[in-house]
Amino acid sequence: MSAKPKIAYQPRDSWLHQLHPLVKLSWLIGFSVSLFVISSPVWVLVVLLLAVVSFSLVGLSLRDDVRGMRFLTITGLALFLVQILFNHSGSVVLHLSLGPANLPVTDSGITNGIYIGGRFLALIFLSYLFVLTTEPSALAYSLMQVGLPYRYGFVFITALRLAPIFEVEANTVYQAQLTRGVQYDVRSPRRFVTLARQLILPLLVSALSKVDDLAVSMEGRCFGKYATRTYRRVPSYTRRDVLALSLFFPGVLALVWFALQRLL
Repeated sequence: MSAKPKIAYQPRDSWLHQLHPLVKLSWLIGFSVSLFVISSPVWVLVVLLLAVVSFSLVGLSLRDDVRGMRFLTITGLALFLVQILFNHSGSVVLHLSLGPANLPVTDSGITNGIYIGGRFLALIFLSYLFVLTTEPSALAYSLMQVGLPYRYGFVFITALRLAPIFEVEANTVYQAQLTRGVQYDVRSPRRFVTLARQLILPLLVSALSKVDDLAVSMEGRCFGKYATRTYRRVPSYTRRDVLALSLFFPGVLALVWFALQRLL
């Protein structure tokens, strides 16, 4: 049995799933920009908390639906500890005794650690929320409605749909090679290159086969012959989207004002 891809749309009946794709994209961009413009650890923690809570509200799980959750958490903690250990500006809060070394921990190091580590996790979780709650075809159709040429839209939707397929195939090849006695825990650099080549080669053959089949199918349907195209299903705006946008634009104005205050 093939593994279920985790970096893919997860259908649910939540309020976030039902929002228009462009509305969700606007909120994603707005929150992401705010994390860089507003250099406040409090704001970062607020956005991180909203992202974590949103997973539960839309019927998703950080542990089950976010790939590499342990690695992401360790990376965020590592970014926090780097600032704690090497940022010595500001007032000293306490001293860490690490063997013969006595490292000072400053308030600036703690603040920057929370800001940088929390911002990393917030960006990852927000991006996962968008990917897991947004159907790729609906997003591509929405972008094409606002002016994206449908040829580029087709490239976009094809990449989104093939990524989880290749993820599953990579896991299938990996498990098949393990059953045949291939040892992936060997730490020799030359052995690592050999194993990577053995893993990538079947995926490359599969990708070329899929691309060839897709090209034949597109030619048979005269793809690209006409300047415009029709859509089987066109995403429409609802009152829920209008409400989300009515909350979004004041936030954008506040963000612009905050950015101008920093420049002046």
